[in-house]
Amino acid sequence: MKKSMKIILIAMTVYMLAGCSMPLKMTAPESLDLSGINRHPYTIGLFIPGELKEYVYEKQTSPFDKVSYPLGEQTALLFKKNLPSVFDDVKELDSKDPAQDVVLILEPSIVKFSSVIPSPAYNPYTATMIYRIDVYDNAGEKIFTQTAIGEAQTSKGLLSGFVARSLASEVAQKAMENAVRQIIEGLSEAEELKGYKQ
Repeated sequence: MKKSMKIILIAMTVYMLAGCSMPLKMTAPESLDLSGINRHPYTIGLFIPGELKEYVYEKQTSPFDKVSYPLGEQTALLFKKNLPSVFDDVKELDSKDPAQDVVLILEPSIVKFSSVIPSPAYNPYTATMIYRIDVYDNAGEKIFTQTAIGEAQTSKGLLSGFVARSLASEVAQKAMENAVRQIIEGLSEAEELKGYKQ
C-alpha cells in the first residue's frame, strides 16, 4: 500500500510540474477599433527584433507552479495587425538598415510587464504592459519615440488552478491592447510624422 501511494504521489508531482510549465494560451489578437484617427499617407517599415518575437515572461506562482506568457509573439501580432490603421502600408523588415520602399522604420520594445495572479483567487487579476516605440528615418536617425502604459484587471469569481489561467491570459491581452491603442493614437497625432517626406 505504501509503495503504491508513493508512486501515485510521484506521478501527481510530475504531472503538476509538467502541466505548470506550459505557456498560457493567448488568442490571436483582433484589429482594434481605431476609427476616426489621422492616417499618414506613406509606407512604414516594421522591425521586430528576434529577441522580442521570442520573448516569454515567466511568473512563479508557487514552488510547483510557473506561468509563462508568450508576450513577444502576441506583441508582434498586435503591431502587425494594427499599424495599417494609421499608415497606408506596413512592411515587415528583417533589420533597421535603410530599406527601399519605406519612408520610416518603427521598432517596438517591451519596457516592462507585470501581473498579479491573486491569492485568494477571488481578488482581481491584474496586468500592466509598458511598450516603447522608436521611429527612425532612412538615415537611421531617431525622429520620434513614445512610451505607453496599458493596464487591465478582471475578477470573475473564485477560480484557481488551470481554470484561472484563462483570466491571467485575458488581463495580459487587455493590457497589451490598451498600450497598443495608445501607441497608435500617439502615432496618429505626432507632428513629427504628419506630412513626413524623405
